[in-house]
Amino acid sequence: MLQSTKFEAAFDVVVIGGGHAGTEAAVAAARTGATVGLLTSSLETIGQMSCNPAIGGIAKGTVVREVDALGGLMGRATDLAMVQFRMLNRSKGPAVWAPRAQCDRGLYRRSVRALLEHHTRLQTIQATVVRLMLANQSRVIGVETLEGRRFGAKAVVVTTGTFLRGRIHIGTETRVAGGRAGESATTHLAEQLEQAGLTVARFKTGTPPRIDGRSVDFSLLERQESEIEQFDYSWSHFWKSKRAGDPDLRHPPQLPCWITFLENAGKKIIKDNIAKSAMYGGAIASRGPRYCPSVEDKVVKFPDAERHQIFLEPEGHDTAELYVNGLSTSLPADVQLEILRSIRGLADVRMNRAGYAIEYDYYPPTQLDASLQVKTLPGLYFAGQINGTTGYEEAAGQGLLAGLNAALASLERQPLILGRETSYVGVLVDDLVTRGVDEPYRLFTSRSEFRLTVRQDNALRRLGPIGLKLGLYSGGEEEIIETRLRDEDRALRLADSESIRPLEAQPILSASGSTGLSQSVRIAEVARRQEVSLEALFHAAGVGAELDREALITADLEIKYAGYFERERAQADRMRRMGDFSLDSDLAYADMQSLSFEARQKLAALRPRSLAQASRIPGVSPSDLQNLVIEIERRRRLSAKP
Repeated sequence: MLQSTKFEAAFDVVVIGGGHAGTEAAVAAARTGATVGLLTSSLETIGQMSCNPAIGGIAKGTVVREVDALGGLMGRATDLAMVQFRMLNRSKGPAVWAPRAQCDRGLYRRSVRALLEHHTRLQTIQATVVRLMLANQSRVIGVETLEGRRFGAKAVVVTTGTFLRGRIHIGTETRVAGGRAGESATTHLAEQLEQAGLTVARFKTGTPPRIDGRSVDFSLLERQESEIEQFDYSWSHFWKSKRAGDPDLRHPPQLPCWITFLENAGKKIIKDNIAKSAMYGGAIASRGPRYCPSVEDKVVKFPDAERHQIFLEPEGHDTAELYVNGLSTSLPADVQLEILRSIRGLADVRMNRAGYAIEYDYYPPTQLDASLQVKTLPGLYFAGQINGTTGYEEAAGQGLLAGLNAALASLERQPLILGRETSYVGVLVDDLVTRGVDEPYRLFTSRSEFRLTVRQDNALRRLGPIGLKLGLYSGGEEEIIETRLRDEDRALRLADSESIRPLEAQPILSASGSTGLSQSVRIAEVARRQEVSLEALFHAAGVGAELDREALITADLEIKYAGYFERERAQADRMRRMGDFSLDSDLAYADMQSLSFEARQKLAALRPRSLAQASRIPGVSPSDLQNLVIEIERRRRLSAKP
């Protein structure tokens, strides 16, 4: 760590904020070899799960495994805090399975902090940043805190979540400045960013009430058990014991969730009090996440729905508190309690914390380049809800990439740009910086053109080589990755070279309702059948016992869906080639008369880095792209002439 008379300490990278984006940014930067200072207003709330105590889900579970593949925290902390697990999309086949875990909220937070402090180049500092320090008003060189402390930095990552001018609403009368309940908003930094010329806008989000589980009549509710099934988000945890077949001691004891419903009585209470809602009563004008609606939205926009499902989710082993998933609201606290007591099983419920809505500043992300650096302020990176996204996983993915790129810039190395064909993180970032947002952005599988080849099971295969090239892993981690990838390759070779006899295959085929064999055939041929697992075939044939179970799952999918994967990978190669056609940042688009007027405007405003990125800008047509290539090639020929 460099010392300076101007700064208390100087780091390669300073990260502002200790949430899901900030912690990933800090660890990613530290793994490159950079020195990192993580500044947060409260060390006790590092890794706080402000809303739902759950990690993963559709597309999101894949992001968690991608973050983990590059050395991130979220998957590792989830494994250490997991109290319930579900694999979503089971009915749709393993190629689109999506892991989702409930976590012990307190244990997750403590796990994140412990994992942070494992990195010796990373220092956590309790301080509230009020100002960026700029050189010539054009480049970030450090930060100043409310306490008057100054820290130098070659790059700064801002991950302030909902804290920038955050305002909490409970009903139309209660409005409190805050980044989340019980914590102050950040105003000075928000004002400086706006004064620096950045465009600012407002979004809203919300959270449901929490209740005392001791006051719930569980006999009236549907119980949902965990499907733990030896699942780990992270490739790094307890790997040796898993391969040796030791008992499953990797996760805390599992807890059930409970299912109930908001029915007519509760819907009537909401309708009768709708004018008291902060959103419907006019206290909030900002737009919220369409795919995570408030209960008021559900009742107003879906009046014919007979009932709305509610999940009661455990907060952890050290508390009886339950999270009421599906009841996000900004109604007054007394109305919230009345609604809760109208729900089956909650007639005598006690409400520990009222739900609320929160408005906050975000900065339209088209102001960033593909490395998540602010275009007009070199050295400044944004990640998380400040970019107009919603969700822990989206924040973590951005934090990872922003932290890596801030560190790589500070070390004078080339940035990491993840293409859409590589990962959901690549899709997320490309959507943000190319298309922008008009509502809080949430990832879905439908946003990716490559959802068959960009899966949760093969994240390490896709991103591990990138991490190895960047030097992100310890020696032991490198060995684990290399062994895992070798196991996948060996499984495919064994399936193609080894045969299984009819008697060996018969029990497996009968159980799956599949036709028996008349003669010995290659294992790969049998594994192509649906409902027939490669792992079971290997076991029956007496081969591959030494191979990792996760490697077998990936190999199984590669065999079953080889034709689909081949077509999708060919499309990915085409996109990669378009990505290789680079576009200079200073191109004079206004002079390119062969392009439409709209295309010239959009290209000049967004300054895409490649033809692939230009192709995804709304308003840029295929003919514009063809003409753009012709214009650039013509200019290159002219500049090459003596």
